[in-house]
Amino acid sequence: MVVQHARIAWHTGWAVLLTLSLLALLVGDGGTSGKPLERPNSLEVAWTFTTPARALDVSDRPAALNDRMLAIPQGKTVSIVDTHNGHLLSTLRSSAREFTPGGFSGGVVFAAEQGHDRRNFLTAYEPATGRKLWQKAARPAAQRGRDDWRGNAPLLTDPGPVIDAAHDRLVGLAPRTGAVRWSKRMPALAPCEQAQPGDSGLPSSPYHAGGTAHHVVLLKSCPGLPVELEAVDPESGETVWKKRLGRWRESARLSVVRDAIGVTVGNELRVFAESGEELLRRKEGPKSELWPVGEARGLVYLSESHYGVKSDPGSIRSRTLHAVRADTGKTMWTRSQELAGGDELSSEVIAGPAEVAGAYVGDLRWSVGDARLRGPGASSLMDLAGRRSAPVPWPVAGTYVGMSGQLLIVRSEEKDGTRYTALRPGHRAVDTESPAALGGAQRKDWPDACGLVGAGLVSELGRDYVKVPEKSSRTVLGARLPHPSVCRFVPESGSDAKDIEDHIFSVSVRWVAPDAKGARTYATSVLPWGCNPWLGGCVTAEIAKPQRGVYLYTYRVNLEQRAVAHATVVSGRYVFGVSAGNSEARAQRLIRRMATHLSQHAES
Repeated sequence: MVVQHARIAWHTGWAVLLTLSLLALLVGDGGTSGKPLERPNSLEVAWTFTTPARALDVSDRPAALNDRMLAIPQGKTVSIVDTHNGHLLSTLRSSAREFTPGGFSGGVVFAAEQGHDRRNFLTAYEPATGRKLWQKAARPAAQRGRDDWRGNAPLLTDPGPVIDAAHDRLVGLAPRTGAVRWSKRMPALAPCEQAQPGDSGLPSSPYHAGGTAHHVVLLKSCPGLPVELEAVDPESGETVWKKRLGRWRESARLSVVRDAIGVTVGNELRVFAESGEELLRRKEGPKSELWPVGEARGLVYLSESHYGVKSDPGSIRSRTLHAVRADTGKTMWTRSQELAGGDELSSEVIAGPAEVAGAYVGDLRWSVGDARLRGPGASSLMDLAGRRSAPVPWPVAGTYVGMSGQLLIVRSEEKDGTRYTALRPGHRAVDTESPAALGGAQRKDWPDACGLVGAGLVSELGRDYVKVPEKSSRTVLGARLPHPSVCRFVPESGSDAKDIEDHIFSVSVRWVAPDAKGARTYATSVLPWGCNPWLGGCVTAEIAKPQRGVYLYTYRVNLEQRAVAHATVVSGRYVFGVSAGNSEARAQRLIRRMATHLSQHAES
């Protein structure tokens, strides 16, 4: 959440354009209808949207979203979706070499474009029609006296964008025309004096910048000088308020979300509302850092990261979420957070992706032994009082995108495109036989994986196979099952250990959906569509569909690019998997035989 920029505190590179928009606009619209939601423990599908283009590769850029719209990149086009109902608003088109949606500001969608001559452009589009409104080319070495954009990511506030212009100026733009609203030279822009030449431990720029919903926020900090926080009106360029926060001590950090501003000087975090009101002060631990998540109903929510070594962000060990009263500074509750991603705050729910063993999410569809993985990803849901449910599964396998208003958005890959699923948190009566972690299924609905293959079929294989249930597979997303959901079939004897290893295969109950449609949707998003360049080049799975509900596929895994054969099978509300450790002809025949057998399984 920290926005730090070189010189005028701006990162270079197009990736920041996306990051800034997400950080400034992810939090929900703050509206609420009726009474507050009871402790959320369920997710229902509000809508789905599937792109007409091919499935995204794992290296492609994610979508940008705010509380009203979703911008989905698809190569030369971007689909703009209304997140209230999932309807397509428009399609943006470009002939640029790279075309990346960056976010929303002033009712306009902004995109970063790079031409075939490698020149960078900032382009504004009308989201309702897809019409290009204006375009501004980057001019890093602009003429004096001109307010030329230097090519860095703009700050996207609700009233409009603010750009880093040539000659150390900030420039506010009219979102629909690109006209300059105001231009001001930043005072005292000389680099911070270094204690010694080449001392990289001190900041080279006195400014850090960020955008809240309605303000541009500037933090000025240099060693030995007063730390100053300034809020600027993005429409007029006028200073709304300014704070002096004491002298620079060791470090100064700015962290900005939509409705709150955090400034850390030394080891003390101070959180301000957009109005400039100081909400609270809190000390950091010797190996921890605090960041504001947001403010709602008189409580300020803080995320705390705990490190093995504070100077090393990669040594993070845990995260906690604190709810603190703004009027008294009293901590109301503290909860652990997932390392997979920070929680996001809406007016009703605190949500984020959950870390769950066996979840088939993100790039795991390319992992070795994927047929033994079980279940989709899940989300951790809390109400604003800190009451948390068990991880609630998504109805699709995929990757968490973020929140739009009260909805959670999940992206999943399919054969002919990418599915975006909007999930609405809800509450249902607690049922011990049908726990939230099973997504509507009951414990007894999960069959014994070893029982799916009868003795007659095993004897046909001719290797004296022994069934070895995996005990750990009796727990799925934290819910205890009556039977193991994974069973390994191991030859009882063989010529050597390697020969035995080549003949081992697994049968798994991947998921039991509430109905057959849910099973089909999950199954089509659990396959390794698209390609994985991390394996060396664009490695694409070879997927065959010999009959309804059966998907056979062979692909290479891990850096050694070892070929493996798998199958995903849909039978009614059940999704089964078969996995072999190689792709030899005998393994493929075995996979096909098992997949055909499992496809005939029907719910009694």
